[in-house]
Amino acid sequence: MHVLIVDDEQKMCELVSRWLTPDGHDILQAHDAEAALTILEQQPVAVVLCDRSMPGKDGDWLVAQVRQRFPDVAVILATADDAVPARISMQEGVLGYLVKPFRADQVRGAVNDAIAWHQAAARSPHRQPRDADRLDAFLRRAGRPEPKGKA
Repeated sequence: MHVLIVDDEQKMCELVSRWLTPDGHDILQAHDAEAALTILEQQPVAVVLCDRSMPGKDGDWLVAQVRQRFPDVAVILATADDAVPARISMQEGVLGYLVKPFRADQVRGAVNDAIAWHQAAARSPHRQPRDADRLDAFLRRAGRPEPKGKA
């Protein structure tokens, strides 16, 4: 399955690619949101792992475009802000968040979760990530304990 990494930093794209390639993922790269959208129009993509802060159109803009045009593509946002505001952490269409600096196992886990969501969404095209899905994924990626009431 194709995983599209979107980051304005070439080194970040290369690092994440090196982490995901051994797991059998076909990696595509874009260095801005508009280039990512062009790739999405030309290739089937399961997961977009996108930096939230980029020059020009940012990750939030890309999320809105993906949700509107490619509803079965799972989106993971990466951010350097470890205190992501609630309005962003519950952003419609985002399955998970990775807080930089992140580790290889966090990226692999997030992508595996996103692929599972993509496969379910492909079978049920109207499925969107639920608020609880996004919050749980964010907390796991941030290394925080599960919310109270979760097993």
